[in-house]
Amino acid sequence: CKLFGYDRMLPMNTGAEAVETALKMARKWGYEKKGIPAGKAKIVVCEGNFHGRTITIVGMSSDPDSTGGFGPFTPGFEVIPYDDLPALEKALEDPHVCAFLVEPIQGERGVYVPAEDYIPKAIALCKERNVLFIADEIQTGIARTGRLLASCHNSGCSCSKGLCEDPDPAKRPDAVLLAKALSGGMYPVSAVLANEAVMEVFTPG
Repeated sequence: CKLFGYDRMLPMNTGAEAVETALKMARKWGYEKKGIPAGKAKIVVCEGNFHGRTITIVGMSSDPDSTGGFGPFTPGFEVIPYDDLPALEKALEDPHVCAFLVEPIQGERGVYVPAEDYIPKAIALCKERNVLFIADEIQTGIARTGRLLASCHNSGCSCSKGLCEDPDPAKRPDAVLLAKALSGGMYPVSAVLANEAVMEVFTPG
């Protein structure tokens, strides 16, 4: 937590578990904090995404090879084009949206680096609409892009000094998902990082 500047960390075993936990956290936050009516929470994701292979996660994929033969899928997701701020802004008009889950760099079918201002402006839009911005850094985190997190680029974060120290917390994701590189490949581990105001929706037990 200290390294990345968040209050809490919830450890898991796999990247897919981290994503599933983040989805649960976002929905629960939507109901308890944002006041979304029960059963109406929606999460926005992007075309071309890869967040894992569980039934819920493949259900929000735009890849027919991932979805074919596995339906029906978990409802409550809206898929929009990647690196498209107007599409995100339109999706966030729905008051039932509780979160935007996105990879700062897509890396499943080639490497897709978005426009330099995409992530910072997407974070700003989410803050403006009271929507959680969840950065899936499972493939990009732990200095794989030259910064501790790919979402640190163009954000003003000084993580090049060894710690994520953003002078403006409003420019940071509400939650970050990590896995693969946490253990250097020595053992399976993943994590959901978030601040108290978000993570407190989970209670022990």
